[in-house]
Amino acid sequence: MLPIIDAHLHLWDTADIVPPWLPEAPSLLRTFTLDDWLASAGSSDGGWQLARAIYVEIDAAPEDKPRENRQILERIRKGDGPLAGAVIAADLLARDVRGELAPWLGDPGLKGIRHVLHTPASPAGTCLKPDLIANIKRLGELDLAFDACMRPGELGDLAALAEAAPETRIILDHCGNPGSAFLGEGPESSRLAVWCAGLSRLGDCPNVVCKLSGLDLGPNRETVRRGVDFLFDVFGEDRLIWASNYPVCELGTPLRPWLDAVHDAVAPRGEAALMKVFALNAARVYRIAG
Repeated sequence: MLPIIDAHLHLWDTADIVPPWLPEAPSLLRTFTLDDWLASAGSSDGGWQLARAIYVEIDAAPEDKPRENRQILERIRKGDGPLAGAVIAADLLARDVRGELAPWLGDPGLKGIRHVLHTPASPAGTCLKPDLIANIKRLGELDLAFDACMRPGELGDLAALAEAAPETRIILDHCGNPGSAFLGEGPESSRLAVWCAGLSRLGDCPNVVCKLSGLDLGPNRETVRRGVDFLFDVFGEDRLIWASNYPVCELGTPLRPWLDAVHDAVAPRGEAALMKVFALNAARVYRIAG
């Protein structure tokens, strides 16, 4: 049985916190729980089991972020099902992020930080601002990872950030958001030239890991295999992590079809590669014991 760590899931209760972007996705404008996640995964008839999961912050309104952080870390401390850790929200443009993180530092459930960089609130060049670079270095000193959700044209900026903070583990969310061309037309698509250049530079940064998440399969499974092979060429089997992006994935390819497609694309590489991509790499990067 292959134990799978879902390295990127979101949960929310719309009676408590509604992130500002959620009304723009009306099909997601309801509460999502761990039971919903398990139902979407379905029963495993392929020799795998969804065993652990990393919660990733939901880009809540600034006034809601501290409550979100407190609630999720309390749930993890209580042993809430498969939740093994959280990537919480923090303002990495602050003078020193350690002040904002002070209530959570030392909490075993705290695994990383995300400051969303792909929305209008973060214009191009944000990740190269001196205060953000300094705070990314501080995350490394605190043994915390940084989840980077980027526009595809700014991956070169993220590579410069990774080069400036080589002691900090940086996780690229959703393969750098290449869009439908990646799995629809294949990595050789002319529309992906800028993304490919940035991704290749990130591949040269040993502290960068890429999440296999946030992509829409489309009708052609062969392009999925080619896409996964391309990402193996860029990052190798030690720096790729499978993740669902649940429930946002329900807007495109749901959790179970995405899991099955990536599993089938990685399986020809052997059991060791499957274990790394679906569990061991996430356990290492997010410091999940056991």
